[in-house]
Amino acid sequence: MTIKPCNAGRAVVGVTANRQFHDGVHRDWLRRRYIEALDRYAYVECVILPTFDSDRHRDVIVNKLREVMRRLDGLVLTGDESDLDPYIFNEQIRVWDCASDDVISGKRDRPRDRLSSVALSIAIELDMPILGICRGLQEMNVHRGGMLNPNLPVTEQGIVHSEIPNVSRDQQYLPVHTIQVVPGGLLSSIIGEGKLCVNSLHNQGITEVASGVQMEAVAEDGVIEALSYSTSRGFQLGIQWHPEWHVATDPTSQKIFTAFGNACQVYQSTGPLSG
Repeated sequence: MTIKPCNAGRAVVGVTANRQFHDGVHRDWLRRRYIEALDRYAYVECVILPTFDSDRHRDVIVNKLREVMRRLDGLVLTGDESDLDPYIFNEQIRVWDCASDDVISGKRDRPRDRLSSVALSIAIELDMPILGICRGLQEMNVHRGGMLNPNLPVTEQGIVHSEIPNVSRDQQYLPVHTIQVVPGGLLSSIIGEGKLCVNSLHNQGITEVASGVQMEAVAEDGVIEALSYSTSRGFQLGIQWHPEWHVATDPTSQKIFTAFGNACQVYQSTGPLSG
């Protein structure tokens, strides 16, 4: 059954925060570029989902967050400078307890890992629309048991996936290499088939998708640039690049956010599938 009444208002999506430890104080934070793109092009309202420490058992967090997410119409897994810890996502050897190095600026953010692992489990359970961006794509693959290359080298094709240092942020988010969109997939139904030039700001990457995951786009060096959950009936898409940064001038990015927003609007009228 559904506990959420149908209404004609905007859909509401949960957006993952990140953890920052600065001056001895823990802060949850999020770049406004995501909120602005979701507001203007997905036409949804945003609720920021906070990160989690391990002072409560994972099952307690799942039950708590499920009650929140049953009121939502979609999930956005944002990007971040930190690398994810795959052991927090691994059901067989899950690591949940806090450690002194849980948060290292630009390197590690286990509170975000805990949030994403739980939020993904619930979103899959509810067959909710999901949009994963950069780190979010990697989380979607690892959550299903997929492998992650922890440090992508410069390939023989000359593709550098990590961000370019010593240039402005706007330049870092400009397109730098091409990808091939896979025909017949979710992404191609949104933006069409063929090649696409994308930005690239990541040093972890996926070279093989997990079971139940469909490849949607690939770079010339074999790095997976987009994926979807083949087990879902709806919109559950992850992309390795950042569509939010130059969305105002990029029709392709606008199409991705609009498609996600449309899926959330449809989901709003149906509600969760389980419960």
